[in-house]
Amino acid sequence: MSASSAIIVSSPPTGRIRDFDLVVRDGRLLVVGTPDRSHLACTWDPATDLWTEHRLGNPWLEETDGDYTELYTLGAAVVDGRIVIGGGGDHQGFAMWDLESGKVRLSAQDGGVGSVVRADFGARSLLVVGFNGTWAFELWDPSAAERDDDDDSDRPSPYDLLVEVEELCSKSYASSAVAAGMLGERPVVVADSWEGGVLVWDIDEQRSLAEFDELDEEPHDFAMAAVDGRTHVVAAGRRYLVLGDPETGEWAEPLIVPGDEISCLDAGTVNGRAIAVTGAGDGAIHVWDLAGRQPLGEPFLGHGGEVYGVRMTELDDRPVVISAAHDGSVRVWELPS
Repeated sequence: MSASSAIIVSSPPTGRIRDFDLVVRDGRLLVVGTPDRSHLACTWDPATDLWTEHRLGNPWLEETDGDYTELYTLGAAVVDGRIVIGGGGDHQGFAMWDLESGKVRLSAQDGGVGSVVRADFGARSLLVVGFNGTWAFELWDPSAAERDDDDDSDRPSPYDLLVEVEELCSKSYASSAVAAGMLGERPVVVADSWEGGVLVWDIDEQRSLAEFDELDEEPHDFAMAAVDGRTHVVAAGRRYLVLGDPETGEWAEPLIVPGDEISCLDAGTVNGRAIAVTGAGDGAIHVWDLAGRQPLGEPFLGHGGEVYGVRMTELDDRPVVISAAHDGSVRVWELPS
């Protein structure tokens, strides 16, 4: 049986998409990405194959810091009908912009950035920022912005709403370095603990809700999915995928992923079935039936290099995976039923 083929293949007009997020605005799905070019971000409408580039303002407060952006990783949210992005890289700390105007909403912070992902906690969306190689995650509110010099309002600044989680650490440069969402009624993030093992962390109460023991090989990418009616942690190591039960803190038997090392992960529910999607260094994308503990269909082949990111979503009422890779292409794959 032949491998599945992409239903849409496209590339940005400049550069290649190093990281991306998905937003829905005015009922249309948009891919918001970083083409790894200074002062530049872009959107892609997969329904029309329309790319739009956006110039970004200088995020540095001091002229001596330079006039550039470095977005290796990016998250996006819709705030009052406008797209807000946040991101950074090895040489630029986390910053936020209004995408269409390019106006800086949060100046570049100290240090570098390893990963950024938007997390939806019910009606509240936050940008979760990881720092590769060190502990701690930060959660920034995209609805807040730094005040202008002549702004004497009492609206909160981004620093007032900042949430820091020092107990977790990032070990991946993908957006799946941390999983985030609701566990029952609790807003949680899931990632490696700097003391070992994996923690499910309540961001409101600032405490651990579940702790998973260390595996023989520590995982580095995470997602959450409802399996058999209960929310589970989905974790990926170099060549394995494993389910964890937050109620017991126990891991199931790992699934071995063929091919090259896993580079990114996503999970969700499609037609009532819990599914995980893994991208790998050799360009292959595998789809997994989590309840059945088996591959779902043939792998998606077509990328000519490392897969930077995979996201499950719907396009024209069809469940799809959107992926970006080192070869410069962005691809849309229809998920098997």
